[in-house]
Amino acid sequence: MNQLKGKITSIQSSQHLSLVDVEIDGDTLRLLLLENPIETIGSEVDLVFKESEVILSKEAICSTANICSGRISKIEEGSILTYVTLLYHDKQIAALVPSATFASLGCKPNDTVYWIISPSEISLQRGHHGS
Repeated sequence: MNQLKGKITSIQSSQHLSLVDVEIDGDTLRLLLLENPIETIGSEVDLVFKESEVILSKEAICSTANICSGRISKIEEGSILTYVTLLYHDKQIAALVPSATFASLGCKPNDTVYWIISPSEISLQRGHHGS
């Protein structure tokens, strides 16, 4: 599971849907939540999303999804799936992609690629903080 820390910069809510913008090291990721968040603008939050929901591209694309760039630090090729670790600022992002699709990109370690994640695939991680 990927995890990023950021700060909420905007919240738009209507009925039981919310668009939440979170700033992470100068980038903004947008989340689509099926709730009105209890967090407020300025709150520090943890974002989580599955490795299997990350899409990789060598080109920036025009999309409603979140698009950020990262440098490939590790590639673990399997016969069906390839596990790719990216360095995004000082954090790691993992992507689990079909091996044939990854091979068609022609990527190698240290290449810069774009990683893409849909706003509906990112969640706010909430936990209990006790003694």
